[in-house]
Amino acid sequence: GGVNLMERDVRQTNGGIESFGCTPQANAAKAREKVDGLVAKTQMQVEGFQDMVQAMRAETAGFGRDLAASADAIRRSSEGPQGDVLEEVSRITATMLERVHRAESQLESATREATELRSALEEARDNARRDALTELPNRRAFEEAFSAQQASGARLCIAVCDVDHFKSVNDRFGHSVGDRVLRTIAQALSEVCTGHLVARHGGEEFAVPFSGLGSAKARDIMENARSLVASKRYRLRESDMRSGEITFSAGLTR
Repeated sequence: GGVNLMERDVRQTNGGIESFGCTPQANAAKAREKVDGLVAKTQMQVEGFQDMVQAMRAETAGFGRDLAASADAIRRSSEGPQGDVLEEVSRITATMLERVHRAESQLESATREATELRSALEEARDNARRDALTELPNRRAFEEAFSAQQASGARLCIAVCDVDHFKSVNDRFGHSVGDRVLRTIAQALSEVCTGHLVARHGGEEFAVPFSGLGSAKARDIMENARSLVASKRYRLRESDMRSGEITFSAGLTR
């Protein structure tokens, strides 16, 4: 395991990417953008509906209070010479008040449903950008963050980490042990790289964009992470057998 520092910039043009046969990825990216746009539009509609319902609830509640006050006033006046008429008005007002209360209940239910839908949409968007095994941001989240940092003109270094001989870990000890190893490495990287996004790029690969740091400082951080991971030992729960040292290697570039 080691950290390899490459001083030159690494850039790929669209033409270069297409020459590697990555057009399907571009199509997939466009499809994701379309889905993201639809989800964002739905969120905006839900938020607008939620605001509208809350405003309606407030107006309905105010109308209900006014109506209740009017009903009390009518009841107090119903003993006069026009008592029969006022009694009929009082009955109609009471019916209207009952309907207002029913509408308030329905609006409250609609508000609750809109809030739950909004939360579900936010959770779905978050899950689409999170790796289920390690709970780190996934490759999609990494690419979005990288694009945003590039667009901002921020100083940027990229580290890509690969667990050494990970296939042998799975072959010798099984995928459940391999999964535990990946989770532990994810935790170690997150701990050492505090303040920077750590993403599972795929398989046993992790990526870290260091924004605002020079390559020397970024390399020091990755060396610390590499040392922390190499110091850990893994024990098989079933047989108490030790797996030995697990290491990763990393490439780092401006």
